[in-house]
Amino acid sequence: MVKNGKNKKKYHKPTKAHHHSSPPPAEENKPVTVKTLPADLVLEIFYRTPVKSLVRCYCVCKSWSALMHHPTFIEMHLNFNTSRNNKHLLCNTVCDDTLSRKLIAFLRLTGPPIPVLRVDTEFTDRPNYPRIINFPDFSKHMSLAGSINGIVCLAHYMEMFGRFVALWNPAINYWKPIVVSETQTIYDRLDDMSFGLGFDAVADDFKIIRVVPVSIPPNYEKFCWSRVEIYSANRDVWEDVDKGGVIPFQPKVRHCNFIVKGVPYWIGVDADSRDYEPSMTGQLQVLGRIDPLTGLFKVAYPEHIKNRSTLVYPVNLKDSVAALIQSPGKHPNQMVDLYVRDENTARWTKMYSIGPLGFEGMRIPQCFSTGEIVLETWTGNINIYDSSDRVTYICDPKNSSVLLYNEIDTLRPFWFMSYSHVESLVCVKGMVQIGKERRDKKTNPNMKNWIEFLSRDFESALHDL
Repeated sequence: MVKNGKNKKKYHKPTKAHHHSSPPPAEENKPVTVKTLPADLVLEIFYRTPVKSLVRCYCVCKSWSALMHHPTFIEMHLNFNTSRNNKHLLCNTVCDDTLSRKLIAFLRLTGPPIPVLRVDTEFTDRPNYPRIINFPDFSKHMSLAGSINGIVCLAHYMEMFGRFVALWNPAINYWKPIVVSETQTIYDRLDDMSFGLGFDAVADDFKIIRVVPVSIPPNYEKFCWSRVEIYSANRDVWEDVDKGGVIPFQPKVRHCNFIVKGVPYWIGVDADSRDYEPSMTGQLQVLGRIDPLTGLFKVAYPEHIKNRSTLVYPVNLKDSVAALIQSPGKHPNQMVDLYVRDENTARWTKMYSIGPLGFEGMRIPQCFSTGEIVLETWTGNINIYDSSDRVTYICDPKNSSVLLYNEIDTLRPFWFMSYSHVESLVCVKGMVQIGKERRDKKTNPNMKNWIEFLSRDFESALHDL
């Protein structure tokens, strides 16, 4: 029926254009597999990873944490980085002119220094101090006394001098304060004692060597004798070498000068020398070493060094004992001869002659692990605490090239308080994390045996190493 005589038109919505394409094929439900690296390749990657990055990996998974705490991995990581000469000079430096702040830093041949520890040397005494000892207080007036396999020996030179020493791993932020043995004789001169770090490779034991000068009766002027004590980190005990026996040697500084293959060396005076006279003040200095395994004392220096005006600077040159001998001569005709000692034959062999060096004042306090030596020069009278007129150069003994060391302009390194250092995961028995000295140490029963958390791939890889 039509209303009003009009037809109603119907409107239809336009339809969207259809693309005549074939429908996508149905996705197949295939299992997703994650490919993992072989265990030996993972180990090679970890060996090349810096210690601080490895520490961050502890919390990734239990198997990684277990691997990085395993003694085999720690040893292999250390050996790999040692063989690649990943060593720096760990050095004590001064940050400001007031000497109130200092910086423990890694010094490199190229690039700026790497800060390790910033120390505020201002000290506030308090009652019963240091009944509870902590690292921030100990580090205020501490000095470096050696570095081996990433473990650093610290000695105190003020409030806790002669009462505490410490072992410290700066890479993992762990340390162990050690009470110095109270054993002493009425002849000990404790104010002049010296400390050094050694390593007993047979027992895998870090040892702290304490050298205490003594006065031998009836001639009390005979000061150049010392008594030796050795601390074992594995057994946590001090032992008096030879039951109170003395050695004819007295160190000239309060810490060992350098360490070669786990044996500390000191510059000092040999009381058995033909040239030794108790009344003389300018004694001819020699190089003494104390074996951390046996406590045996030896003296080593080129025999031809008899001239008292000859200056001798012993250093660790590529894990060998070397002596840089500054021949008597006036500016600008100074020559330096480099001798290396053969440990098997005890013979010294001349390797290089360096010079002539046109410096008015000069000394050679340190050497990098790659062989370059440090030349510290100055004008006028040298003061170890005033380096305003000191300039540092780096010398390559092979070609006698001398270059200005521009990367330490803002620092004043105490080169005689520096040691070759390699970062490691090594942790000495009894070490605690810095900042947690007062907390109760709670052991996790689930982590008693680290190897239980190793996957089969990691475990088989460790056995294959």
